[in-house]
Amino acid sequence: MGGSLAKFAFLLFLLGFSGVGQAQTPGISEDDPGTAAIHTEMLGAPVFAADGVLIGHVKDISYDEDEQPKRIRMTSASALGLGTRMLEIPAGLFTVLRGAVVVDLPAEAVQALPELVEQEEER
Repeated sequence: MGGSLAKFAFLLFLLGFSGVGQAQTPGISEDDPGTAAIHTEMLGAPVFAADGVLIGHVKDISYDEDEQPKRIRMTSASALGLGTRMLEIPAGLFTVLRGAVVVDLPAEAVQALPELVEQEEER
């Protein structure tokens, strides 16, 4: 129960910090600047784990045919703290907020995710 309260408090902090009370979804808002502008705005944005820990930064966002985010690629510190590694988080496991991304996993679980192999091409 304490974890749920902490997650809720963290999300309230993020929402207050960003100055926006709702998630940003490309293609939905009537004053939407477009997917390209949102994509550019989100590159380099901080990525937080569900437990409030900063776990990395957005490197890339891929969209489906309906302009909805289908995955993010993020850089994260390696387990030993030497260098970075690239991770891919599929849709359904993250929420895009104005200026930040929240992954629906604790930081420890994110560290256990396998590193993305750079040679892998989009199919």
